Amino acid sequence: MRFPLLLLAVAVGLLCPAGLSSYASPQPSTRSSSKPVFWLIPHTHWEGAVFKTREEYLQMGLPNILTALRLLKEHPNYRFVLDQVAYFRPFLERYPEEAGVFRQFVREGRLQIVGGLDIMPDDNMPGGESFVRQMLYAKGYCRQQLGVDVKVGWLLDTFGHHAQMPQILKLAGYNSFWFFRGVEDRKTMPSEFLWQGLDGTRIPAFWLPFAYGHLYGSPKDLPRFTDFMKKRYDALTPFSRGADRVGLAGVDVSEPELHVAGLTEDFNRQTNMPFTLRIGVPTDFEAAVATRADLPVISGERNPLFQGIYSSRIELKQWMRNMERLLITAEKFSAMANWLGAPVDDGMIWRAWEPVLFNVTHDLASGVMTDRVYEDTLRSYEFSKRLADGLIDDRVQAILARIDIRGAGVPLAVFNTLGWNRTDLAEADIGFAEADIRGFDVSDSAGKIIATQLLDTERYRDGGLKRIKFAFLARDVPALGYSIYHVAPRRLAAEAETSAAVSNADGRIENSLYRAAFDMASGALTNLVVKSGDWQALSGAANVIARETDNGDFWELNKNLDGFQNVIMTRPLGVPQPGQAHFTSDQTEIAAPVPQPGTRNSKLGTAAVLRRGPVFSEFHVRHPFGTNWFSTTVRFYDGIPRIDFKTQILNNEKFVRYRLLVPTAITNGQNVQEIPFGAIQRPTAQEFPAQNWMDYSDGQRGVALFNRGLPGHNMAGNTLMLSLMRSTRIQSYGIGGGFEGQSSDSGLELGQERTFDYALLPHFGDWRQAGVSRAAMEFNHPLLVRKAPPQQAGHGSRIAPMPSGTLPNRWGFLEISPPSVVLTAFKPGPNGASILRVYETHGKPAPGVRIKLHAKISSAYEANLMEDSGPRLQVAHDTLQFDLHPFEIKTFKLLLKRNK
Repeated sequence: MRFPLLLLAVAVGLLCPAGLSSYASPQPSTRSSSKPVFWLIPHTHWEGAVFKTREEYLQMGLPNILTALRLLKEHPNYRFVLDQVAYFRPFLERYPEEAGVFRQFVREGRLQIVGGLDIMPDDNMPGGESFVRQMLYAKGYCRQQLGVDVKVGWLLDTFGHHAQMPQILKLAGYNSFWFFRGVEDRKTMPSEFLWQGLDGTRIPAFWLPFAYGHLYGSPKDLPRFTDFMKKRYDALTPFSRGADRVGLAGVDVSEPELHVAGLTEDFNRQTNMPFTLRIGVPTDFEAAVATRADLPVISGERNPLFQGIYSSRIELKQWMRNMERLLITAEKFSAMANWLGAPVDDGMIWRAWEPVLFNVTHDLASGVMTDRVYEDTLRSYEFSKRLADGLIDDRVQAILARIDIRGAGVPLAVFNTLGWNRTDLAEADIGFAEADIRGFDVSDSAGKIIATQLLDTERYRDGGLKRIKFAFLARDVPALGYSIYHVAPRRLAAEAETSAAVSNADGRIENSLYRAAFDMASGALTNLVVKSGDWQALSGAANVIARETDNGDFWELNKNLDGFQNVIMTRPLGVPQPGQAHFTSDQTEIAAPVPQPGTRNSKLGTAAVLRRGPVFSEFHVRHPFGTNWFSTTVRFYDGIPRIDFKTQILNNEKFVRYRLLVPTAITNGQNVQEIPFGAIQRPTAQEFPAQNWMDYSDGQRGVALFNRGLPGHNMAGNTLMLSLMRSTRIQSYGIGGGFEGQSSDSGLELGQERTFDYALLPHFGDWRQAGVSRAAMEFNHPLLVRKAPPQQAGHGSRIAPMPSGTLPNRWGFLEISPPSVVLTAFKPGPNGASILRVYETHGKPAPGVRIKLHAKISSAYEANLMEDSGPRLQVAHDTLQFDLHPFEIKTFKLLLKRNK
């Protein structure tokens, strides 16, 4: 993000010295007896992609590395910092003539590599495993190609930070964390402190009160250069806890300044200077701070910051979440296939990961880019999806080749990619090339015929079934495993296969778990009674969408970007009120039958429809929403407590925001939201970035709200709110950092129909007792269904066909207990190892955790997030046993005996 030099000067009071008096020092700075050092750290903040594409920013930025190398050659006292593999890797590939000297300066420590990430990512909205892949990919590259293990965490411009970052960084071998944005109060915030994370891990943190260009743009003559540096040093007095201080010299895609090295030497030759000015790298200043004995400890997260980014260009957040799911799934199947003897192409997995890692750079994940960059981002996601889909299909075929799939009919393999047995919805499609097929039976792995529900059919002219799409509940599918089902055609239809559409004026749905009612005109959920305990979960109409005027830009709600914003937001964001917003519940007339979806001018909608079937009951309605369109489908399952919603909004308005409202009947509850590898209680009436869920409960009862790729969460009063989308663009941004007035109008989302998936889980007890973390993971990882040719199970796979398979028709790879411990990764590791990762989800100690593998373990090691081996573990009966602290992450490196 661009910081104009004039504004930098104003920010530190150089043009208005009185401004410094507003920063009250919480305690006097402590000087050492020797002359203090003011560390000047030259760097450049490469943008990755935001206003220009990735390639265009490389064209802008790579010459700056040439300048840095020139300065390093000419001045022995010069140092420089680079921070993104996606930036300097292309330099090494495109300028091989300078690669040798580049590596030499890295070895000497004069060119310091920091960050250890592909780009400078957002760390709130991507999943925790995605951030781990950032480190594996980029730190791994630095180790292999440069012989350096990156130790400096460097997220200077990222828009806030979650409370598990200290643990994640320490587990990956980082010794520090440098940042600019996300402080509670500038008047009391020290620039150097120990950041304590959710699990108690501490890491030295270095906050930059005046951003990352504090010493950039210095004058080129000694008198003014001297005055500039003195004022910059003094500006840090309210924040520093020591006499040694630090300032960064670099801004967005900035060229290293040629005059700084010489003038630094001239500065130090002068007499009576209050400090020594020294060009250094981050670890130089870290070493100076490490000698201090009084570093304060600050706990918690550094959120929220720019709240508009949680729903600007929402489709990119949905892409991000879906691609994380697909690639983590591909890794799991790869590890299983590898255990079965199939070769694993690690390079192909990383080829699919890299565009996804690049696309979560803080600007791209936030959706603040120009139109051309937006289109480029979508294309790269599509590329990764093609690779991920291919990887999954290939690995699944390798696994299917080893399963006993014998039985009457077409075999269906239902895969559960999570680490516990689960019951959930499965969907499949089958084709029949026979005459007079009127129905079908689905049998489970025990041969028992189960209930099914038709979703769609295509028939021959004689009425026989040609193609069917159907749903069923796959019950108790083993952890990280599968169950085999069979679909057999028959000549007689079964009434239970269909769902009946009914016109029911009272709009009621009832199953074994709930009694619910809908407003047939608006689609609002007006009543939700939990049968167990007979309690009402709602205090008003739910599944209501509020449309509000929002004149903010991509970054901010209701205002334009302040690029220097580094203090977390505290202004209240309450429930939208009548007169200040329009609501889907305002629809009072029952819609008549439909025009085609996407028609903007018609006043007709879809009459509300209730469908009841043996697997689920469903409500659907579509109607105008001002000049826009709204539709929603709500499903209640027989035997699953989760209630699923699929809502679509077609937007035709500029500068509006859409939010989901769910008023609960809970009072005096706690607002708890999921973050990467954890959960945290948060203030109400404030929008935060969350992962899969938020929950509001009073300890006796509660309501949880799940989402797929919708990070903006808020709780005000007793109402759960989820930001769905915004219509906005870049409004007011000065020329610089690659921005030259390019269009960003696609962010207005005009004429775009977006789909949003979310779910509700009313429950007894608090979020821990209700198993909210697991339930939300289930919502985000649907069961995977694949067909296997009945007598060609091994066809097309890399493993030779085996007539009946060696694995049973129902099997799981592992068992994990207790339920508070969840599996987040199972993937191929280095040198044929398998990597398995879990974490404790309840924030409570978990003694005696057990992971039982249904595979032979040759050896097991505890590992860090970089998959380096730690202590060797004792294994009995292929079982790992260990303790976990609250929210602790633990990784294991396993050598498995291959299944033959």
